[in-house]
Amino acid sequence: MYIIFIFIIFGALALGIGAEMIVRSSINLANIYKVSGYFIGFTIVALGTSLPELASTIQALRVVESLGIAFGNIIGSNIANILLILGVISIICPIIFPERSEQKNQTLVVLFITLISAFIFYYISSNNIVNSVPFGILLILLLIGFLLWQYKVESQELTEINSSYNYSQILSYVILFFGLIFLYFGSKYFIIGSKMMAEHFKISEAIIGLTLVAFGTSLPELATGVAAAIRKQTNLALGTILGSNIYNIVGIFAIILFLKPANLNLTSETLILNFVIMILVTFIFVYKVRFGLKIINLEPFRLGRNSGIIFLTLYAIYIFYNFVNI
Repeated sequence: MYIIFIFIIFGALALGIGAEMIVRSSINLANIYKVSGYFIGFTIVALGTSLPELASTIQALRVVESLGIAFGNIIGSNIANILLILGVISIICPIIFPERSEQKNQTLVVLFITLISAFIFYYISSNNIVNSVPFGILLILLLIGFLLWQYKVESQELTEINSSYNYSQILSYVILFFGLIFLYFGSKYFIIGSKMMAEHFKISEAIIGLTLVAFGTSLPELATGVAAAIRKQTNLALGTILGSNIYNIVGIFAIILFLKPANLNLTSETLILNFVIMILVTFIFVYKVRFGLKIINLEPFRLGRNSGIIFLTLYAIYIFYNFVNI
């Protein structure tokens, strides 16, 4: 029993340390190469904080052959990113969306891409399609298109991001390398421990993926977001969260479709239901940002303390619902 918690705790710590090293080195390299701060949030930092989800997903498929943990991880992580992490950040420091219309439209892009990914998931699961590689390629093309669009938007105002990290270029790459090592072993033991816990307590692997694994792999986003909120750099945190959700639901989803063993069935009522919940959560977030909620005096294009409390309450209800329905 103790070995289970040792694996999970060691894995979570290694994931957090590795992702933090990757984020720090990425931000420093971005300063060296003079890349926009908002662009960093959507691309470099988001990619760095999404690596735990990627590594954990690969380990779930290759080490324990659990499609439930793999899919539950990215779905639960996206829900945690919006409700838990944005909720915590907005309580610490209000999130004000950028004035530029292209950046305000980022939320609509996130919702649009989420809907496309959900449709692909539903189509594959309902038709029991074995060869899912073409759909993975489609998702990769969607991700590339999103990144090119993001670059076009941000390339008009490329500025240097303010950062307290002043490493040399060589040291930045060294930190990045060791961060990846921590990430690999952290994800490996965290997933093994989660699999053992699911078997010991007779808990659905999908539930473990949707809650425990998703929370563990969202720790880098949480740490990055809290640090940014304390420094009142919420735009960086916001870009990281939205970018991470795109990487999760498109890039990592594609990896799952590439690596999915033929003998594993994609159909799962729990996963399908949580995919619907993820879409609903994304829609609530986009609606709140675009239009606000005048009934309870919530302004559009702003996430403040009241929004954070609502988001955290919804996340608590979500976690409670999943465990009650094990």
